[in-house]
Amino acid sequence: MQAPEETESPQRRQEPAKNARGWLFTAIIIGIAGIICAAMWFGLSKRAPSEPAAKENETGSEAIDINAAAAGVRVVAVSTLAPAATFTVAGTVEPNQQQLQQVTPLVSGRVQNVYVALGDYVKAGTLLLRIDSPQVAEQHGKLHEAETRLRLAKINLDRVQQAANRVSVLKAKATLDEAEASLKRTKLLVSEGLTARKDLVATQSEYDRAKADYNFQKEISLNREVTEAKAELQTAQTETEHIRDGLKAMDAHLGGENDGVEHEISKIELRSPMSGTVIERFVNPGAGFEQGKPLLTIANTAILWVIANVPESQMATIHVGSSATVKLGRKEVSGRVSYVDPRLNEDTRTSRVRIEISNPGNRIQVGSFAQVEFTTPAAEQSTAFVPEASVQTVEGKPVVFVKDGSGRFLVRKVQIGTASAGMVPILSGLRAGEHIAADGSFVLKSKLLREQFGDED
Repeated sequence: MQAPEETESPQRRQEPAKNARGWLFTAIIIGIAGIICAAMWFGLSKRAPSEPAAKENETGSEAIDINAAAAGVRVVAVSTLAPAATFTVAGTVEPNQQQLQQVTPLVSGRVQNVYVALGDYVKAGTLLLRIDSPQVAEQHGKLHEAETRLRLAKINLDRVQQAANRVSVLKAKATLDEAEASLKRTKLLVSEGLTARKDLVATQSEYDRAKADYNFQKEISLNREVTEAKAELQTAQTETEHIRDGLKAMDAHLGGENDGVEHEISKIELRSPMSGTVIERFVNPGAGFEQGKPLLTIANTAILWVIANVPESQMATIHVGSSATVKLGRKEVSGRVSYVDPRLNEDTRTSRVRIEISNPGNRIQVGSFAQVEFTTPAAEQSTAFVPEASVQTVEGKPVVFVKDGSGRFLVRKVQIGTASAGMVPILSGLRAGEHIAADGSFVLKSKLLREQFGDED
């Protein structure tokens, strides 16, 4: 029983030694920490208080010395211009009606081909559609008949003029020769006393008439047949031109007599009347259509219209040339009023106002809904106005920081009204023309409060 007791006794002797060393180490750490804290307390108690930046000026207001530019403080002048009032109304984006064309055939028929799709940009003269029309074929037939009558009328006039000249002149010449021979015979008989002198007078008169008729026929070849032939030719020309103009208005092909190309007389090719974007397409190949029905709509979307419905109470502030901001989702576009509808909608008590906006790259889509913001110009008033950022609250009261002649900022208590459009009316405490801290005035407030807390300590 003695052997176990001898083995346990050394361990028991070592445990008190370890505990003693642990307590000693802890005491050393605590002592060092206490010395450090005492040194820090002693240093802080001996540190001289910083000199406050806010000082009392000769008027009793606190003054803050600071480099405004370095601190990011913007200085503005107190103004008497009231903030511009704004109001927003709903609007719709529409195509510029003065830059819009509908492709409309003047005949009925069937669509053979459509060469454009919605959203395509086309240039003036681009082939858009090819259509078939029985009316065009019928008009081509009438044109052929009219052109045939015109050719025949020309041939007939040439023939009549040539025949009339030859017959009339020959007939007049024969009559003149006969009258001349009769005159010679009568003169001979009178000279021989075989007939009375009055016969000579009558024969002389007949000769003069025959000679005058012969001269007339030589110089002027007009007669009834020539006049009728010319009238027939003029009628044929008028009819042909009328039919050709009609076909031209229908956009039908009018080939020349010697163009050497055959064309289907029932076909019409419709081309773009202007450069723009296809914003409407009403037909597909194979579809029939009626005369006067639009098939496509082309619009110049570089300039768009926004139609806004403005309440009657706000119409007095809107006029042609007024600026407006059009908001389309995240997009904002500036525009100007180009038209104010003089009529008022009796149901909604609103008037339509048109704003023109630019649309480079066709980023704005026709038919989009928009919010249109109008701004009323600022008016001169007796009350002073300052930006909202310039008014700070110190000890529960509104103050502004006024810059004096030495470059310092003086704390000025003011009485304010209700803010509007980012501007605050100053009812008392400021005069127009004084310079105050606007953006960054919170920096002055922070420095003022730090110095006040330092003074209290």
